[in-house]
Amino acid sequence: WQVPVDQTPLPPGPTELGPVVINSDGPEPDFPVEGEYVSVDELNAALEAGAQLGILDARPTPDYVIQHIKGAVSVPFYDVEKYLEQLPKDIWLVTYCACPHAESGAAAKTLIKNGYTKVKVLNEGFNVWKDKGYPTEAHD
Repeated sequence: WQVPVDQTPLPPGPTELGPVVINSDGPEPDFPVEGEYVSVDELNAALEAGAQLGILDARPTPDYVIQHIKGAVSVPFYDVEKYLEQLPKDIWLVTYCACPHAESGAAAKTLIKNGYTKVKVLNEGFNVWKDKGYPTEAHD
């Protein structure tokens, strides 16, 4: 007995991230200075205020392709170093996963280890973001 498997090929993982910065002319987000986490409500408020930031989906690429936070780029936690040259150091970067922060925490640690100082981890993760009805999209 075999369970049928969907044979639809997924697009390969990106090598070029494309635009990382959301609201490139916006102000810096009003994130809490202390701590490594930002809540889904704080991130959504920053996006609604037009804040300049980048959102990094730390989940494996197939999860990103199915659905992700609108405007996020796929930077899997196990491949962060491959993307460092494409990630700006002068704006806030928010990492997220679904767990709520095992993979995103690993991605953030890699960024910090490589000299990034404006890094936050989405505290509650993608599932809470989605449950609150905040903007998501699927990969084209």
